[in-house]
Amino acid sequence: MFSLLNFNFKQPDINTLYDFIIVGGGPAGITAAIYAARKNLEILLLTKDLGGQVLWTGEIENYLGFQSITGKELVEKFTYHLNYFPIALGLGTEVKGIRKEENIFYVKTTEDKEYKSKVVIIATGRSPKPLNIKNEKELLGKGVSYCATCDAPLFKNKDTAVIGGANSAITSAIELAKVCQKVYLIVRREIKADPILVERLKKFNNVIILLKHLPKSILGKEKVEGILVYDLLNDKEYEIKVSGVFIEAGMKPNTEFLKGFLDLNEKGEIIINCNCETNIPGIFACGDCTIIEDKQIIIACGEGAKASLKGFKYLISQK
Repeated sequence: MFSLLNFNFKQPDINTLYDFIIVGGGPAGITAAIYAARKNLEILLLTKDLGGQVLWTGEIENYLGFQSITGKELVEKFTYHLNYFPIALGLGTEVKGIRKEENIFYVKTTEDKEYKSKVVIIATGRSPKPLNIKNEKELLGKGVSYCATCDAPLFKNKDTAVIGGANSAITSAIELAKVCQKVYLIVRREIKADPILVERLKKFNNVIILLKHLPKSILGKEKVEGILVYDLLNDKEYEIKVSGVFIEAGMKPNTEFLKGFLDLNEKGEIIINCNCETNIPGIFACGDCTIIEDKQIIIACGEGAKASLKGFKYLISQK
């Protein structure tokens, strides 16, 4: 069974001046670390987890070299590749700020540790957007979930609801339809997903699609017991009894800690040029936390490689 206990990453050291500090351990961050390691650089990778959004993904059918592979299997392959190199890994680490003094960057974590580096690559990815409706926070982990891939098995033979109409919502509904008795797909307007996913969803007769419906509140005290929805067409509210509510309302970039330091757009995405350069020389960014439009695993990997190569070019220009 895949476990990080089987790996031997180096421990982070606050006294080391690293060549690269990479913040984020999804496809972009891992690729950036591997490319930097091949240049024989001193590297520190700081991340909450290894895999990022890929960990939440079921079947992946558009990553080069694999006709079909699960998210967890792909992350395992990424991790084995990463572990081939002498990289320091700060796992379970969250960065809360970055500052620059002369040509050195100081990366501060939520544990109040500060690490030094000549180059920083930001690859923090995205996180699910909350709906901010009643009981969403209170019942998180008690029937409310943002990850069908992670939690679908907990709802075997039960009724669930998925909120959203894009690819992630349709994928979640498909995951749940395989194990649940009934799945309600609650869509604000129309379904905006890839046709191949929609066709796949239609094969399940236990999925009930509710178009032009708004979620108003999640029902229950100790656990989810239902959801209150508003029917926009008929101008009425009604309750649906479910044991689980899966929220797929979009994503937001994990860039809060960079506000006031790097240039961000109105969505909070890091503004970069075609070389992954930010407005601060020596800081590069890649993957889903940036303004790059298409958020795909293979694109994140490519951007991670590019950021690392451009970071190395910057590094040697400073000597």
